[in-house]
Amino acid sequence: MRHNDEKSPAGKAGKRVRYAMIIFFVLVIALLTALIYINATIVRTGSTRIQSRQELESGLDAIIVPGCQVYPDKTPSPMLKDRLDGAIYLYQEGVSDRIIVSGDSSSSKYDEPWVMRNYLAAAGIPPEAIFMDNYGLDTYATVYRAGEIFKVQSGVIATQRFHLLRALYIAERLDIDLAGYETDFYNYRTGTVIKNTIRDFFARGKAWWETQFQVKPRYLGNPYDLSGSGLTTLSEEQITNDPFANNPITNDPQ
Repeated sequence: MRHNDEKSPAGKAGKRVRYAMIIFFVLVIALLTALIYINATIVRTGSTRIQSRQELESGLDAIIVPGCQVYPDKTPSPMLKDRLDGAIYLYQEGVSDRIIVSGDSSSSKYDEPWVMRNYLAAAGIPPEAIFMDNYGLDTYATVYRAGEIFKVQSGVIATQRFHLLRALYIAERLDIDLAGYETDFYNYRTGTVIKNTIRDFFARGKAWWETQFQVKPRYLGNPYDLSGSGLTTLSEEQITNDPFANNPITNDPQ
């Protein structure tokens, strides 16, 4: 009787559903296994590049600060502030005389590099020493553009450890000599820590994919000379409204 039921249309449909569910669960397990392996590889690779201030060399090409949330009043979030404060410290210590602030500048209301740059300038970093990367839309683009657009051959990334591991893995896979400096100065809320941990677990899979196939970022553009002035990375509007710039310089738009 059961044999006949399985041959009926309803039985065949049920069998197909069961097979589909088995395949689905097998794929999910395979994906999670791959992600766990990728995460372990990224943690192992990134950890070897994290250095203390005492271990960092001086005279590197640049200090690189990846962007994250900025507030509507154009101030950095606590996490971003920590990254910027770390960059200020490294600059003052002579690790590099150039800082690249990289992030999303998709609108004037949400412009991470502009907020970051002004925070640094207000802290006493010479505006000429701050270069804005307006197309660092994700970590991969930030690291890729550091090498391709700003021609960084040696540098240090200032960010939190959870983020640093992925950025340094990307740098190694792209053959860019970057060290990492941890900026975990603030006691972040538990919810923030959990959210970032989960987010980065999956983002590391994306980093593996991008480096495996050497994906080009969506935006590249013309290179900038770090031996010149960071004012060349400002737009004409920013130059006009910039309280920190003394010498107006026209930007070569990308």
